[in-house]
Amino acid sequence: MLVWCSGHVVVVLLVAALSTAPACTERIGLYEDTDLLEILDSTNFNDKVLQGNTSFVVEFYNAFCGHCIRFSTPWKGFGIQIYGWRNYVKVGVIDCSNEINSQTCRDYEVMAYPTVRYFPPQPASSDIGKDFIRSFNIQVMKDFLIKMLQETQSSTNVSTLCDIQPFENVNVELDSNNILTFIIISTPNDKIAQELIIDFCPVKKVKIISVLNSNTGLAELLKTETYPSLYLVEDNNQFTRLASGNNKTNFTNTINTYLETVHMTPFSIFDITTTLYNLLFHKDKGSIQNDNTVYLSDLEATLRYSLEHEILSRSVISGESLNALNSYLELLIECFPSSIRGKKFIKLIWDNTHLNKTVSGEKLGNLINNYEFLLKPYVTKHNWIGCEGSQPIYRKYPCGLWTMFHTLTVQASIKNLTTFNGRQVLETIAGYVKNFFGCTDCSEHFMNMATTIQTNVSSLDDAVLWLWSAHNQVNQRLKGDVTEDPIHPKIIFPSKVYCETCHQIGTDEWNETEVLKYLKNMYSAISLQKTSFDNIHSQNDNLMIPGKRSIDDDSNYNNNVFDEEEWKIDVSTCMISYILSCSVLMILFYLLLVKKRCKKNKYIYFILGK
Repeated sequence: MLVWCSGHVVVVLLVAALSTAPACTERIGLYEDTDLLEILDSTNFNDKVLQGNTSFVVEFYNAFCGHCIRFSTPWKGFGIQIYGWRNYVKVGVIDCSNEINSQTCRDYEVMAYPTVRYFPPQPASSDIGKDFIRSFNIQVMKDFLIKMLQETQSSTNVSTLCDIQPFENVNVELDSNNILTFIIISTPNDKIAQELIIDFCPVKKVKIISVLNSNTGLAELLKTETYPSLYLVEDNNQFTRLASGNNKTNFTNTINTYLETVHMTPFSIFDITTTLYNLLFHKDKGSIQNDNTVYLSDLEATLRYSLEHEILSRSVISGESLNALNSYLELLIECFPSSIRGKKFIKLIWDNTHLNKTVSGEKLGNLINNYEFLLKPYVTKHNWIGCEGSQPIYRKYPCGLWTMFHTLTVQASIKNLTTFNGRQVLETIAGYVKNFFGCTDCSEHFMNMATTIQTNVSSLDDAVLWLWSAHNQVNQRLKGDVTEDPIHPKIIFPSKVYCETCHQIGTDEWNETEVLKYLKNMYSAISLQKTSFDNIHSQNDNLMIPGKRSIDDDSNYNNNVFDEEEWKIDVSTCMISYILSCSVLMILFYLLLVKKRCKKNKYIYFILGK
């Protein structure tokens, strides 16, 4: 009976684990199928990028990253501009903020967003791609892509692309398979010849040859005075100049004219004018809606994404990054407003990191998932409430991160911490931003501001005010930016509506004493509202206010909360029991196999209850 009981225990545990496993996150991505890009994820990345016969340029992005949102417009434009090259190279995107893609992004060592990589056709599974230039100038990215395609063509035979290498001979011999042959002579920095070769590559019986002006022998035969220039090859080494000047449209129209003379269908260049116009970001003014309530649900959603995604995006955490992680966990243990089980959860993670020199991202992820399953550390459903945006791409995690940082500084000040001083609190926050925050551009801006911490912060109250001032600087810089939610515009806070005494009368100066008082009230009175649909009229009853109510009180949580006296089972013991139960199940499975082979063995029948 003991054996069967253990088996059933394992089955129950396995079913429970599957039923409570984190569901795939909603698709927030910045791109849609209509953007003429390849939408990649963990299920199709290998088939399309590794097994495909075309080159790939892939943007690894984070939907919450402000710089990624800004970059999405030129990236869509880039995808449209080279859509006609899709038989030879494709432009793809993968959202690393989506949990289902976390392992893929970790495998390709994506440390910052956006990261753009170039992959040749059928790359090795160990090939993480070559770094590709990121630019808001689409032509710069096209020129860089041509350089990558030239390198690929010279080193592999997989590509079916027409010859885009510079022609190095002096004599041009006509091929009887081609009806028309053209030459474009240009300088090394000019890629118009390669662009037109790729554009017209699908057109059969037409050949375009690229010649550099460094090919002096052929250049003398062509008698070129202006670069680039387009020539028609009429006979072996007989040329007629058709067009000159850096005007691709003129060259295209000229070639199409000659196609018509030999009764060939002119090549139709993909019309991008309307599509590119539609990519322009038009924002509605919207109505201003500001809610200065701090929701525990936002804080827990932020913490969960931070622990289970941003930190785990690294395959290996060591050195400065590991020190930053340990300091961050220590600050969370001290100041994050969580239940007893929540603090236990963070403490157990810290126990497994602070004594190691290196930590595997994958192993840490498994550990975090196991602890979350066993402890149920979150009080709310970790939905976005105060940080919910008017559209999926707005606010959420960046808003939540600011909210959590403010909460940590305020809690540190209210508790008058002795384990952290004001500078150390901010340096811990800066360490997280530098090493783990996915938005590279945002991180660099924050670290530039962080250079003033040493000279401007000497107390825990100073830390509260420094972060408030830094946040206002960011709001000022991003006001009107493409990343701004039109329904929640960036403002200098607190506004007079919420704190009139924070503003000195008749001046633009702040009353920092009142600001500090306001911030401490705002980031300590935390709403326990669990969803945006809860009754807002009872919101005051759901506030966690220091000295009055604690998040650890059973009345604020559910009946399953453990207080310190009830917490008797150590997690390591649970894990050992779990492993032993699994072992028993494996033995049972083995015995069942033996039973089928040896049906006459009555002993086995007895053991199995038959």
